[in-house]
Amino acid sequence: MKCTALIVTFNRLEKLKKSVRETVKAGFSSIVIVNNGSSDGTREWLSSLSEPGITILNLKDNLGGAGGF
Repeated sequence: MKCTALIVTFNRLEKLKKSVRETVKAGFSSIVIVNNGSSDGTREWLSSLSEPGITILNLKDNLGGAGGF
């Protein structure tokens, strides 16, 4: 079965790194990461990812948890 994981983040870079690492290990067919306007280096770190199947959405502003979906 194919399943996509969705991660929404805002200024939680260290937690995001762990979440992405564990989500990749879990074997999801794809991962969507929504950067909800972070200003802590998240955008730069996300741009360095090279794992296949990861889609990154960098939002300009924090739209709140539900806005990231």
